Amino acid sequence: MSSVKEFVKSHKKQVIIAAIAIVVIIGLAIGIPCGIILVPKKGAPSNYAYDNAKDFDMATDGFVLKKNDDKDLKVLNIADLQMSEMYTLSQNKKNYELVKRLVEQEKPDLLTFTGDNFWLNNAKNATKRFVKNIDALGVPWAPVFGNHEPETEVDKNWIMDEFLKAENCIFNYGDNKTRNKDLAKGPNNIDGVGNYVINVVNSDNKIIHTIFMMDSHSNNGNQKPEDFNKVEQGTAVEGLEGWFTNGNYTFKPSGKLDKYEAVGTKYDYIKQNQIDWYEWVVKGVTKANGDVVVPSSAYFHIPLPEFNIGYAIYEKKLEEVHNGKIKDEKGKYIIDGREAVEGMFGLNREDICSPYYNSGFFAKILELDSTKDVIVGHDHVNNSSVVYKGIRLTYGLKTGDGCYWDSTGTVSGGTIITINNDGGTKTEHKYMPFEK
Repeated sequence: MSSVKEFVKSHKKQVIIAAIAIVVIIGLAIGIPCGIILVPKKGAPSNYAYDNAKDFDMATDGFVLKKNDDKDLKVLNIADLQMSEMYTLSQNKKNYELVKRLVEQEKPDLLTFTGDNFWLNNAKNATKRFVKNIDALGVPWAPVFGNHEPETEVDKNWIMDEFLKAENCIFNYGDNKTRNKDLAKGPNNIDGVGNYVINVVNSDNKIIHTIFMMDSHSNNGNQKPEDFNKVEQGTAVEGLEGWFTNGNYTFKPSGKLDKYEAVGTKYDYIKQNQIDWYEWVVKGVTKANGDVVVPSSAYFHIPLPEFNIGYAIYEKKLEEVHNGKIKDEKGKYIIDGREAVEGMFGLNREDICSPYYNSGFFAKILELDSTKDVIVGHDHVNNSSVVYKGIRLTYGLKTGDGCYWDSTGTVSGGTIITINNDGGTKTEHKYMPFEK
């Protein structure tokens, strides 16, 4: 033992160099293969670019879904299914069986998926299983991406290529079989993958409702503003004491005297070029409809900042109805939340994970006066559906039991949005716990 110590002592420099060399070799042996594995497999990007100098063309710039004039068109929204090949076969089966039961019970005309369809870095096989199971339901379906899909070993274009193979995906359904498949991936001159439009038409081929499917992206950690500590630095939010806006941010009292905190999280936001595209579509559809605005709805994953304001006002209404008693001393709701209060319903059991930065999409929605429904996912145990400034802001019920969820079934199931002959909508949750 002493001879070894003496050798190390006398050859200290050489030993250190050798140790470093071994670490480097091991690092390269592990890192290079892992790096190759972790580089996302990419799909083909879209070849479609919209031209805002031209009018929206129903035949070339969107998909068409025909509505039966004799009944409302029924949309069943599935949120945060979060499938993974790391699950057991029984868990995968249980999730898909729940979707199947919802479809059999509700008989929807369209299935929408508001993101986080997969997660845990194994979307390649999960996508194939997803397409097989969802397509087998025989119902047109339309997906958007959440924040987790970009974190997997394939990119969003690759996933979209798999969706394009599905017989019943809206990209291939009915009259769309001969359409440009690049429409599904959305314009390549705006941010995101999967910004597309579905126009619901009646028997006269007149557009009665436009469905916007949009990519709300993933994370964006560089958007948190400096906190403001004086209300007069901003514009007061009507209906909420102490809340105010300043620029593109919202602030609320922090609980400390004369202190305020920014409302939001690190999650990303709808980009300006997406808002410009949205405006182009709304105005184009309006023009095609004899200059009469067509009602519309928007589906994406991450909630808008206005979800915070709308829900805070709604919670005040709940307190009025229940004489202030809606939570216990630990902050847990003691009310059910399923009964409607002024047409609003549901409860938020976790913070709203909207972005800090407000890119102005909600303001544009108000300005154009077309979209009356925004449907999102993302926050798994929130099921509120509130109306703020005439716009219904709805959390779709989380359907899958991936990641965190409420195992009691209190907020499990799907969300139904029906569209009538005038393009108007009605929203309700369909609660359905997993079968034991």
